[in-house]
This record gives sequence, structure tokens and C-alpha cells, in this order.
Amino acid sequence: MVSVQKRLRQDEVLAEIDDLAQEIKEATEEGGGDWEDEYDRGGYYDDEDSLGPYEEFIEPLTALFDRVQAVFEYGNFSLARNAYQKLFEEALQLEDDYGRGVRPDDLTGVDVGESRARYLRAVYETEPPATRPPTLLEQMQQTRMWLSGPLSMLNDLIQISPAPLPDQDRFFADWIARLRKEKGDEADTWLREAIRLSQGTQGLAELAQTEGKKRPRAYLDWFTALEAEGNYREVFAAAQTALKTLPAKLPIRAAIADHLCAAATRLDEVEALRIGRWEAFSVTPTLPRLLDVWDTALPGVARTRLMRQAADHIRNYLAHPPRSRGADMFDPWAEDQLESTAWIDRAVLAHACLLAGDLDSAHELAAREKVLGWSSSDNLQGLVVPFCLVVLAGKALNALPSNLRQVWQRGLETSIGFSDWRETDDAETNTRKRLERLYADQVPQMALSKDRQTTFLAWCLEVAKNRVGAIVGNQHRGSYDKAAVLIGACAEVLRLRGENKAADVLLAEVRERFPRHRAFQAELDAATQRARRSR
Repeated sequence: MVSVQKRLRQDEVLAEIDDLAQEIKEATEEGGGDWEDEYDRGGYYDDEDSLGPYEEFIEPLTALFDRVQAVFEYGNFSLARNAYQKLFEEALQLEDDYGRGVRPDDLTGVDVGESRARYLRAVYETEPPATRPPTLLEQMQQTRMWLSGPLSMLNDLIQISPAPLPDQDRFFADWIARLRKEKGDEADTWLREAIRLSQGTQGLAELAQTEGKKRPRAYLDWFTALEAEGNYREVFAAAQTALKTLPAKLPIRAAIADHLCAAATRLDEVEALRIGRWEAFSVTPTLPRLLDVWDTALPGVARTRLMRQAADHIRNYLAHPPRSRGADMFDPWAEDQLESTAWIDRAVLAHACLLAGDLDSAHELAAREKVLGWSSSDNLQGLVVPFCLVVLAGKALNALPSNLRQVWQRGLETSIGFSDWRETDDAETNTRKRLERLYADQVPQMALSKDRQTTFLAWCLEVAKNRVGAIVGNQHRGSYDKAAVLIGACAEVLRLRGENKAADVLLAEVRERFPRHRAFQAELDAATQRARRSR
């Protein structure tokens, strides 16, 4: 034992941490030395040297974390607890006047998540049973201040050591009782985890059935446990009950409806699947969920009617959001959005109108927009004008000429906005690919009378010329290619309709309007050359 302790130099660990922390503190008080001088001169350190003078502390800090891990594994939990606390709370929290210092993320050779778990396990091991729950809760909350990333969980403490938790049964009872008195999302998460670990699926069922309104995520935990057991029939029934229990506009209803749909698919409950898809869409009317509704709707008149109903729902949602678009709105950095009010833009409404075959409503929405700003999914001209041009061209989407294809693909991509911000390239779930397949089927079915074709063509040409005028006239050089491609697409549509002379007049008119803008003229030359090659 003596030789092991000597090899680990356990008695020296705390002193070495104190010494290193003091060195870091002195470096921060000096303000970074040459680093500060470099900033004062207006310079900067490149990404390879972003730690500046604090880089020298990485190796000794990493070595100390390794030493403390060895102390923990040797079973000296009291020393490990004190050492980890010093490392996290002192050495890694120091910073200079510019907010610079060594952070946990800088220690690439250290698994800080595992180190946190060892620290918390050491807290558990060294606390008397009576004070264990409140002290552990306090320290789990404290580690949120030290480290970014996922919430520390009780299971992390269990898995970090092969030994079982001492006094586990008593602790679970006391831990659950303590957490029931706490408020906030973190306490709710830890409570549900404790019930799952100690009481299993039955415990989750009781929690959801008795406290589901207060803790709606308990339903999700319960359904997940049932699905792991293959019990989809119970998921099907319980999800329906949950939807009847929870408030109508609660955002988390969408996630509950997803479980209902998964069970309905397994059980071949087709009508329940349609109801579930609409339920999820009604509280989170995003573009992917609109496409889910489309996919499960009966084809023909019923689907068209449902898309019109969806468009009406989106209009009402945009006009009267279910809750304040403030603290509960979409957060792209959050772990999930299950309890956040869905943030949507008007492109979802435009898609609903187009899928309903209601080109007049889509045109009315887009006609109000400005000819600049098509890169925003809230500017509906960027989608509706390309769609109209595609319909007027009378060609399948896979046979569009070059410029028209670019305009359509760009409009489709922009209209998606944040809808697919976390999606993969899977063809079955990717929003862009789903839209491409869907419109490839729908565009050929769009039938317009000659008078309406004339009206929409005239509108598209007017918008295109005004957009070119705004881009080129105001010398937005970065968008010259977009302007040229749009005019090229309009000319392609005219030629496909047998209006070659009108196409020539359009191109000549645009050229004559901007004779001295050589960069734009070059882009227009490239667009017309592409058009010739694609004929």
C-alpha cells in the first residue's frame, strides 16, 4: 500500500494543484504579457496559438487530471473529491481582464465528462447517507457552472465505477423525495431518471399517470421504455390518453404525437397515423411536419382540402402565436425543442398554398414582397416566382433548362430556411429531397387556363425585370449572377412556350438598360450560353 501511495504521490496532489493554480493566477494578473502587447498593437494570435501564454499550462493540468483519476481508482475518494474540486473550481476558472484563461475544453487529452462523473461519485462516496442527497444535488448544479455540455446524470456516477453505489436503495428513496421538492427542468430531469433507474417502466407509468400535466416529459420517458420492450399497443393507448389530458397548445404534444404515430405505424392503424400527423403539425406547424401530413393524407380531393386547412392554420399561427415569441421560442443551440414554441416563417404558408394547388393565394402573398431579399425564407417571391416559371415552362422538373433549373433549386433551398438544420442526407427524411420528389409529382398536374398563364407570365417577367433593376442599378455585384440567371430563366420559359421573339426582346431590353455594367453583361453572356447548350 505504501509503495502505491508513494508512486501516486497522493499527499502531494493538492499542493501541486495549488502551486499550478497560483502560477495561472499570476499569469492572468500579468494580463498575458506579450499577448496583451500584441492586442494593444492591433494584432492577434492565430487559431493555432489561441491560448497564447496559457498554452504552457495544458500539459501540467492534463498530468494532474491523470493523477487524480489514479487517486480515484485507487479508492481515495476524499482526496479525489478535494483534488477535482480544486482543479475545476480554481485552476480552470481563472481568467485575465480579457476573459482569457485555460478552460476545460482546452484540455483535449482529458475526458472532462468522465472527470466530472468521478468528482460527483467521490462526493457521493464521502458524504454520510443523511446529507448525501442535498449535497449531491448542490454539486451536480455546481458542475453546470464549471462545464458546458450535457447535464450530468446520476447514471454517470453509477457507470464510472464497477462497484455498486453504497446504500443505493436508501439513497434512491431519499433522492426522489428531495427532487420532488425542487423546481426547474434540471430537477425534473433528475427525478425522471431516478424513477426509471429504481422503479423501471412501471414507475414511469405511475409518474406520467399521476403527474403528467406537471411533468409532461414523463410521458415521453414512459413511451420510450415501452417501445424498448416492444409494447406498442400500450404506447398507442397511452399516447392517445396523454393527448386528451394535456393542454391543446402545449408544444410537447408534437413529441407525444410522434410516439402515437410510431405505434400506429407498427400496428397498421392508418387513420390514427393521419390524426397523429395532424396533431403534431397543429402545435408545431413546421415544413417537415406539413410534409408528414401530406404523406399520410388520402390522395386527390381529400389531400387538397387538407392542405387548404393547413394553410388556414398556418395563417392563424403566424397571426396569433400560441405564446410569446420570447424566452420559449426556437433556440438553435438547445438540446431539443420539445417544449419550445415553434418558430416558422411564411415560406411554410407558401408551400401549403402551392401543395393545395392554390396558386392565386401564393401569388397574392408573394406580390406584396420586395424584389430584393430573396435569400430570406420569409420573402415568398424567391419561391413563388420560380414555381410559376416552372409551371409555365410545361416541363418535368428533371428536364428543365439550365437557368430555370438553377432558379428553381435556389428558390426551393432558400424556402426551407431552418427546417432541416439538424437533418441528415437521408432521402426519406431530408426536407429538400422530400420537396423535390413531391413537386416532381405535383407540377405536371398544375393546369392553368390561357388567361391565367398570360397573367402569371406577365407578373413573373415584371418581377424579374424589377429585380434585375434593383440588383444591377444599385450595384449589388455579389448578386449579378442571380439577376442574370433569373432573366435567362425567363427567356428559357418564353422559348419553351414558342415565344422566341419575346425572349430575344427581353434579353435585348435588359442589355440595353445596363450597357456599361460589364460584370453584369458577362454574367448575362454566361447565362445565355448555358441556355443555348441546354436547348
